[in-house]
Order: sequence, then structure tokens, then C-alpha cells
Amino acid sequence: MKNRFFISLFIMLITMITLVISCSDIHDEDVVNTEHLKSMKLNGSILEEETLLGDDIYLPKGTYWYYSNEHKNEVVFELPEEYIFLLKNIETGKYILSIEGGGYSCTCGAGGSCTTFHNKDLGYSCLQSSCTGSCTGKASAVLTPNLQIVGVLNAKNTLMDANIIQEKASLSSDGIDGFFEIKEIKEEIKRTYDIIYKYAEKPDFESGIYDKNKYVYAKTLLYGFEIGIIIPNDANLQELIPNLNVSIISDVDAPSSCSCSGGSQGGSCKLEKKGLLGYVAYFCNGCTTCTMS
Repeated sequence: MKNRFFISLFIMLITMITLVISCSDIHDEDVVNTEHLKSMKLNGSILEEETLLGDDIYLPKGTYWYYSNEHKNEVVFELPEEYIFLLKNIETGKYILSIEGGGYSCTCGAGGSCTTFHNKDLGYSCLQSSCTGSCTGKASAVLTPNLQIVGVLNAKNTLMDANIIQEKASLSSDGIDGFFEIKEIKEEIKRTYDIIYKYAEKPDFESGIYDKNKYVYAKTLLYGFEIGIIIPNDANLQELIPNLNVSIISDVDAPSSCSCSGGSQGGSCKLEKKGLLGYVAYFCNGCTTCTMS
């Protein structure tokens, strides 16, 4: 019995020692990886001008980027403090706002690896490097690759505002769809409309037919994205919503077209509208840089 006891005790001690050594090795490896990532981060670069990411989205001037590993197949982005990412979970279809998680990665379809590179004219793309197949670039979040970058928003413009000289958002077509799915954005549009129409008669938003004597059109920004709303023709409205600059309010027929000034989809920019919690928002869609006119 004593022999069995000592044998069992010996086995337990060996097992515990093995676990301690294993945990120590894992910890040491984590420390090395963390220190290596810090070193890579220190050797990053700052974008001196806005830069195209993929086909649809521009990263703002001042964005810091660095390689996340020695293979250089992935880069991490850190936006200036006045910006925020719009990310899409490609598994669930859900959209979120985040100051972290932005990156660009290149995946090899066969053996070897690809290299992510930056060019001031072309933006971010992939080089074949040692890859024996094809390289695929993706604007994906680094720590969670199921999150895809679909837009960059102005994080300081959280209230609907007609100050059109603010920094503009940059959204893909998918990002524009996702923009109106974000809870904070839907609530802010509804909040603004609720205040505007608290004591005023609502038009028939669904039909899109408005009495020009009663309603006017206002072009506003929310998170840097241009949105058109229909409001009462009331000179005192600015007192209720001071961030809506009535000086730029034009005729109710103003949201008639959109113009494209840049992007991969050329001149396909078009005016669209989104029904939202009983109201409607006009916006442009179809190219990287659209302007409502």
C-alpha cells in the first residue's frame, strides 16, 4: 500500500511540475509576442494624406499603421482620435462602431505568403512575395477577422449638424446600408425628427410628396455622413434645434440628384432614401465620394 501511495504521489508531482513548466513556456511566449508586437508598432508610419483602402473607403490623414507580424502580410490601423471605424460581422451581418480592430490583410491561396504593401497613389494592396497561388486582400479587423471594415466615420459629429465643413465620413455601399442599422444613429435621427415635429404637422413621408409652402429640405451631417431631412418651413426652428443651420435650407425639391467626385464606381452616384422609424432620410450612394445636390 505504501509503495502504491508513493508511486501515486510521485506521478502527481511530475504532472504538476510539467504543468508549471508548460504554463511558464506559454507565458514566456506571450511576453515575447507582446514585446515583438510593440517593436513592430514603434516602426510604423503615419499617413500624410487620405489613402484608399480597398475600392471604396478612405483612411484619413494622420492614420497610424504598422505591420502586425514579421511576415508583413497584415497591417494594423490606428485612426486619429476624431474618427471611428464602422465594422461588419460577416458571420452575423451585425454592424458596430469601434475605435479599434481596423486592419488590412493579405492571404495566400496556396503555399507561401503574401505581403501587404502601401502606395500613396494605390493605397493598400497585396504583393505575391513567396505565395505560389493568388493573393486576396481584405479590410479586416486584426484580432477578429470576422469583422470587416465598411466605413470610417467622424466620431465627433454625434448630433445631426448642418456644419458642412466638418470632416466627412467614408463608406462603402455595404457601409451605407449598415450606417442606418446602428442604434445610436437611428436614435439620433428619430430624436431630431421628434423634436422638430413635436408641435408641427408631419408630412406624408412615405409618399415623398411635400407641400412646398409648409416644408423645406435641410442637408445635415451625422458622423460625417451627409443626410437630407424634410422639416417645417419655420424660421424659428433654429431655436429648437440650434445645430441645424437654417441658412443652408433650400427648396423642398433640392434633394434631386447626387454627383460623384471620386471612387471606384465612377459616376454611378445616385440619390436614395431610407424609411426610418416613421421618418425618412435622403442620402447618396454609388461611389466613394458623393455629394447631394
